[in-house]
Amino acid sequence: MKNRSAQRVSWWQLVLLTLVMPVVIALLLLPARVMATTTDVVMLQLLWVTWVAQYAGQRWAIICTFISVLLLNFLFVEPYYTLFVHQGNYLITFVVMLLLGIFIARLSGRLRFELVRAKKHLRQRQLLAGKARQARMQAELEHSRAMMLRSLSHDLRTPLATIMGASSMLAEQDVTLTAEQIREQAGHIYRQASLLNAHFDKVMELSRVQQMQSSVVLAAHSINDIISAAIARRAMLLAEQQFEIQLAAADIIADATLLEIALANMLENAVKYGKPPLQITFMRQAGNYRLQVINPVVSERKAQRDSSSGLGTAICKAVMHLHQGHFTAAVAENGYFTASLSWPEHPLDHEQPERTDV
Repeated sequence: MKNRSAQRVSWWQLVLLTLVMPVVIALLLLPARVMATTTDVVMLQLLWVTWVAQYAGQRWAIICTFISVLLLNFLFVEPYYTLFVHQGNYLITFVVMLLLGIFIARLSGRLRFELVRAKKHLRQRQLLAGKARQARMQAELEHSRAMMLRSLSHDLRTPLATIMGASSMLAEQDVTLTAEQIREQAGHIYRQASLLNAHFDKVMELSRVQQMQSSVVLAAHSINDIISAAIARRAMLLAEQQFEIQLAAADIIADATLLEIALANMLENAVKYGKPPLQITFMRQAGNYRLQVINPVVSERKAQRDSSSGLGTAICKAVMHLHQGHFTAAVAENGYFTASLSWPEHPLDHEQPERTDV
């Protein structure tokens, strides 16, 4: 499926982006070859691949990645100006760079594809809602997309840098590592790759929430079932956690799938930045439902919790938007962090078409 951005770019611009500019970038870095490490060059090349993926699309980003790997070998790996690799360890760097470039390209392509699908659903609703509603929903969609891309860029930076650092250490010919050190660096690569996979799963959750904006089903559900399903979504992460559950009511009106996704992300954030026990509370208050996750913060991470950044926050805000409610997160003076979902018991003007969840 061709993306709309790529259709607006002429063929000579695509050639310039994917064939000429990687060569220009490599030549500009060439004078610093003595000082710069292979990892430095790779990170700069991947930065350009990321930009190409956003501007030109998945296919051209993958082509740009292959060219960048060839240039890295030709200009920055001894013997210079050949494609021969006399140190087999450098193959690790090439493979990791190639895989990361393809991962970035495919992830960008997936995000663009989901955006096109979301816009298609949005246009169908806008035809019925009028020009005023059309402008408002379009602005919300673009804001959600921008938030998702900013959060994704922030969350991917650390694991990518760690993977490149560990793989570079394994590939350096002047560094002799023991078997234990090799296992340790391989472990770093595996853990950070798992973290990248978790980020990708969270992007898919956010994409699913955005796709369901035209098919929200509000019905009566047991809050106990939703809490159990949310914990099951993060079963490995929450296996050893202590829970204190306080329920002032048993039944709610909501979209169970969306609420389950939002609560799972709240619990994940609580475990990531806080400490047990995790308190889950639910109540009715002034005509609204209120579902909260409360736990003590880890003092050195308090500032991070208070910033409320990341894809989990974007997911919770998107779910509450579809319920005509809101999501809040804040650290109290007593050192406890509270994440809260609040939505009306009887939302107005809400379509309820049938939907089958897979």
